[in-house]
Amino acid sequence: PTKTEQSDLNMALHGRHGDTPMPVIASSTPTDCFDVAIEAVRLATKYMTPVMLLSDGYLANAAEPWKIPDFSEYEPFPVEHYNKAEDFKPSMRNEETLARVWAKPGTPGLEHRIGGIERSFDTGDISYDPANHQKMTDLRHAKIAGIADDIPLQEVCLGNETGKLAVVGWGSTFGAIHQAVKRARTEGVDASHIHVRYLSPLPRNLGELLKGFDSILVPEMNTGQFVQLIRAEYLIDAEALNKVAGQPFKIGEILAAIHEKITAIRSKS
Repeated sequence: PTKTEQSDLNMALHGRHGDTPMPVIASSTPTDCFDVAIEAVRLATKYMTPVMLLSDGYLANAAEPWKIPDFSEYEPFPVEHYNKAEDFKPSMRNEETLARVWAKPGTPGLEHRIGGIERSFDTGDISYDPANHQKMTDLRHAKIAGIADDIPLQEVCLGNETGKLAVVGWGSTFGAIHQAVKRARTEGVDASHIHVRYLSPLPRNLGELLKGFDSILVPEMNTGQFVQLIRAEYLIDAEALNKVAGQPFKIGEILAAIHEKITAIRSKS
């Protein structure tokens, strides 16, 4: 039977035919699922790209009080459909977002073929040209990388922006990490909680934020997929705290790991 874990992160980040990135975001609480879904639609329509939204069994079966939001507080993100048949090309792109223009299927004069085969940058027709494939691959990467300028900078959920230890998580581990760090801080431990919503692309300031801590601990319900990403992206010696038991982390498990990590830090100083 299916139980909760975070084992599909690498599949979400890299599971495509070819070297083709896409935005990946993760919800952290049942309430957060609502806002994250809206954000996924915003990114998908603005950048004309699929967006992977990650949840898990724990969130799906969890519940918490949720106040129905005032929708007037949400910033609209209207979409534009291209309708000028005289100068239309399926290869046309927005110069800022690099997204293709959005033509409604069936619009007279805007008919074109779509598919998974490489297309010409200039015409949108199928292309087997090596130089064009390199150009299109670079363009797709640039489009997704540019989304980092359109998402919030990473913030610290609890604690200071620099210090001895940062406990970094993503997804449904939020509650257990937050409470463990909160308890550790009441005991005088210099620990902070950082929770990452945007997994691809990562927030622009995440690397510098993590480098402000002496040590990084990453609890996740897999064999260490996010910690591998952090190590590769920022060359930071982050330490994994892995659990793949079909059950969420207990607060005590993370709290014990925090104390163990702080003890190791103190022994070195």
